[in-house]
Amino acid sequence: MQQLSGLDNSFLIIETGGQLGHIASYATFDVSNLEPGSFFESLRDTIEERLHLLPPYRRKLAEVPLGLDRPYWIEDREFDLDFHLRHIAVPPPGDDQQQSELLSRLHARPLDRSRPLWEVYVIDGLEGGRVGFYSKIHHATIDGVSGSQMMEKLLDHDPNGDVIEPPKKRWVPDNDPSAVEMLMRGAAGAVFQPGRMARTIYRTARDVWESNELLGAAARGVGLDRLPLTRSILRRRGAEVDADRIPQAPAPRTPWNAGITPHRRFAYFSQPLADYKTVKRAFGTTLNDVVMAVTGSALRRYLESIGEPVPSDPLKAMVPVSVRTESQTADYTNRVASIIAELATDEKDPVARLRRIHEAMAEAKRMQQATPATMMTDLTELAMPALLAQAARIAHRTKILDRMNPPFNVIISNVPGPRESLYLGGAEMLSYYPISAITDGQGLNVTLVSYRDQLYFGLIACRELVPDVWDFEGAFNESLQELVRAAERETKAAEGEAPSA
Repeated sequence: MQQLSGLDNSFLIIETGGQLGHIASYATFDVSNLEPGSFFESLRDTIEERLHLLPPYRRKLAEVPLGLDRPYWIEDREFDLDFHLRHIAVPPPGDDQQQSELLSRLHARPLDRSRPLWEVYVIDGLEGGRVGFYSKIHHATIDGVSGSQMMEKLLDHDPNGDVIEPPKKRWVPDNDPSAVEMLMRGAAGAVFQPGRMARTIYRTARDVWESNELLGAAARGVGLDRLPLTRSILRRRGAEVDADRIPQAPAPRTPWNAGITPHRRFAYFSQPLADYKTVKRAFGTTLNDVVMAVTGSALRRYLESIGEPVPSDPLKAMVPVSVRTESQTADYTNRVASIIAELATDEKDPVARLRRIHEAMAEAKRMQQATPATMMTDLTELAMPALLAQAARIAHRTKILDRMNPPFNVIISNVPGPRESLYLGGAEMLSYYPISAITDGQGLNVTLVSYRDQLYFGLIACRELVPDVWDFEGAFNESLQELVRAAERETKAAEGEAPSA
């Protein structure tokens, strides 16, 4: 048995009202050279052969009664592979809109908590001799990086199939623990909770004090840097984070920052990775800065297109950051922190917007690097699951998030994916779109994955808050091309100045 971390368990706790804790991906494969229906059989055989490489596929939850402590993962003695594999189809012509509607409905269905928390759907009937592959798994099991790693283990790098080493030891399932046993585990956890809390608080306080930049930013935020004594102490400790660039006020409200329903809308598209690199090189930013700038411009365009005024304060984004170390690459759990940075949507000029985002992201990253990597995980260990679950239910029932400004407006997650082609049963994967989760107050999520020479975007939204989510495809394309044209002008100007220099 393996107990869930507080961060992993938080994705189970949020499941109340319209909130769901799973994430997914949608890939399409070229099956023109395969026998009809053989892709599904190849998928089943592949998963069965590689179950020892995909441990989340055979483990299920053992929950503690009354929410006294976090649940445990156990190896499912009644594991039934065929329960998790589904084979469906869309009617002709099988275009993007039909696929999107089907995926929206599949993604709006919760996973069965009495079984391992995943499902896979093979979707026939797509136009162009393709087949769809929708894979859903709970966020309590993996984060974006480990999910991408799972996909690479499931698929082949060689079109003729990879050589898979057999398991080194026999899989041993667990017996389902009794309610009494789990209650005793929960009671023991409650007894030791004060000690865990004290150790966590001590470790967090120590790490914060030893982190010069974090201490300096916090001190500046409350004005301590203006006092003679503390100013000299902070100078000696070398605290250099510019707190003025760290968002400290709530974000402005938008139509999608409200309570959500269980219904979803999903839009997906791809953009050339080369275009993002062109902008990155021209203006000396990072690739993720360009992603943020394009997303900010697209959000601004969308608001204008629906007749909503663009807020005078800039929209803010929460950006998940992996804190996974090299030794944790095979660790199927959540290893993420987050940073919040402005999207400069109050700026009309796209290049000025990109430069502001670059500066804001650089400062936010310094702040995040100065924060102990385990802080988020440590803090989620402090509260009892029952109390957190009750708080989530109260927040949903009272609709409190509909009456207050959000801490940020949108989540933008950029997950690195494979650079070479992947295959399943000899069929080449043509596209790979991520599908994330939304929560009350955050009715829109933008996630992208790189695959080969493209960035694949998946936008998931509350159906009632963003009914026209497909409008974002045009907004993203216009925003990217605007920056590409500016980058080309910048490059030409720099080349023209080079000889005279």
